[in-house]
Amino acid sequence: MVSGVKMVFRAVKNQSLGDQVFEQVAREILTGRFTPGEQLPSERALVTTFGVNRHVVREALKRIEQLGLVSVTHGGGTVVLDFRKHAGLDLMAVMADNAQADDESMTYWLAVHEMRAAIGADAARLCAIRAPKEVKARLSAIAQRMAELGDGPELFDLEIEFWELVIDGSANLAYRLGFNTLMKGVLAKATIELARSWSIHEVKESGYRGAIARAIAEGNAKQAEAKTRESMNLVVTYLDKRVGPTSELAKKEPPKKKPPAPKRIK
Repeated sequence: MVSGVKMVFRAVKNQSLGDQVFEQVAREILTGRFTPGEQLPSERALVTTFGVNRHVVREALKRIEQLGLVSVTHGGGTVVLDFRKHAGLDLMAVMADNAQADDESMTYWLAVHEMRAAIGADAARLCAIRAPKEVKARLSAIAQRMAELGDGPELFDLEIEFWELVIDGSANLAYRLGFNTLMKGVLAKATIELARSWSIHEVKESGYRGAIARAIAEGNAKQAEAKTRESMNLVVTYLDKRVGPTSELAKKEPPKKKPPAPKRIK
């Protein structure tokens, strides 16, 4: 306790050299500075540029390959892949770490929220069918607590708790794993305030999740699905208008010029 303030902070840990190399190279690929079919600088060049040993570079490249961003061949160098064809959902967590609350990221956020609405609506449907009575009772209690609060940051925490229960109540493992990936995007440090604002607005506009909780409690799968989709499409509609029917961002050609040298890691 310091000056009457409860201490909740923890000691800061240094980020590993491998993480720093991984993040820089992945960022350059995701932003289009290295295009599909292009070769990354050689392993030796990366060692020199980053000022780290060969093991650090190899480990970083292995992680990047596992994400589906590059293909590493012995003696053939490291070739950048089209991540849209080769990557999986685990890449979204990396993209979230590099997302910003600006117009350039609206296409990313639109995709995230469209997926969220699709999973959320069907999870609510399944929850109404499969969830035990105690889970349904907890959902009703959370919705009631939201309505009592009316506003404030605690709504965001209750919202997360509500949907964790819905997903678990759906008894669908794939939805749970997808939810985990989506949450990494929602809680990314660069955009968490924007996500919190959208979330609280949606909670209030949906009647504090009361209609969804009631439909689930009554076992009304069709109504639970419809109310969830109606609520979650609020943000989707907003983002779709920002991005446009045919995204100008998606049509942009990646830069043809060579990327600047990565920062040397100290």
